Amino acid sequence: MNRKHFALTAALALAFLLLAPCSRADDTSELAGTSPGERAAIESLCGSERSAMARQMCESNQVLGLARRGRKPDLSVASPDERAAIQKACSQPIPADRFACERAKLVAAGLPVKNEAGGGPLRAEIAASGQVMTPGPVPHAVAAASGFPTFVLSQWRRMRPPMPPEREGPALSPAALYDHVAPSVYIVIASDQPVELAEREGHAQGSAVAVTEHVLLTNCHVVAGRPNVRITQHGLSGRATILYADPAGDRCFLKTDDMVVHPIHGVRRFDSLKVGEPVFSLGTPSGLELSFGEGIVAGLRLNEGVRMIQNSAPSWHGSSGGGLFDARGNLVGITTSGSTTVANMNFSIAAEDFWP
Repeated sequence: MNRKHFALTAALALAFLLLAPCSRADDTSELAGTSPGERAAIESLCGSERSAMARQMCESNQVLGLARRGRKPDLSVASPDERAAIQKACSQPIPADRFACERAKLVAAGLPVKNEAGGGPLRAEIAASGQVMTPGPVPHAVAAASGFPTFVLSQWRRMRPPMPPEREGPALSPAALYDHVAPSVYIVIASDQPVELAEREGHAQGSAVAVTEHVLLTNCHVVAGRPNVRITQHGLSGRATILYADPAGDRCFLKTDDMVVHPIHGVRRFDSLKVGEPVFSLGTPSGLELSFGEGIVAGLRLNEGVRMIQNSAPSWHGSSGGGLFDARGNLVGITTSGSTTVANMNFSIAAEDFWP
């Protein structure tokens, strides 16, 4: 390895050490009451989240999904061939979606449907307390558990900035598209204490997309439980606060007062997207600022009232809160999760759904 390559490798290693969020001890209390199959499915989905806080919020959302849509059915009532066929047909990455599919397949086959053994009462049944989580006001129990104050949706609708209209025009080349959208994507660093920001320890790191000169979109799990938030880009930084949060839908708005950010040019509506069309991701995976990737829309999904864009544009740790763009530079989604078991399977919340 020559001196130039060694210096580059060392710089990249330093970037990983300085900017990647710290791992904390795993907290599986959110999974209390889940059956073995439910726990394994949720841990597989949420295991790609690097920080303990992000994993906990992911697990909490998935347990809430089980409480709403139904528990994992016992597949032992089916023959080995029937079980294999059901599991193949119901390969959805979201546990609640998968288990709902399995229940439907058992019913269609005339087989008895009962919950998998080993599960108990779910904590989410208490947290939900009969209220509709998304869209709507954030229940106090859930807000307190995730570290957010309670935000009332009706009040938010009166004060929120308007959704930028879709930008029309010809498709851009990937290089031109990057130049067009990169100024609107920022690094988010959030911590429990201000000193952690300065020392670059004990903090979570993700991304955010600017929609006005002072308002940005991100995932709530990036800032959950960490009230000290900074927005940075190319060495410039400013303080940010949470303007609105829907923890159950993982949708958060940030506001910065001491830094002007560069807003995107447009937001494209979910219903106009087509499976197979190209999309482009832009975020900060593993602390590597403004990493750009290309893929396609692989599916259009609905998860707990929030519309999701399944796509193959590269996404990894630290990409949460980053942007998914179409070929004309419209924001179509906010990157939220990726599969650890299936290659090139990533999910973004529809950008339009940040305006419930």
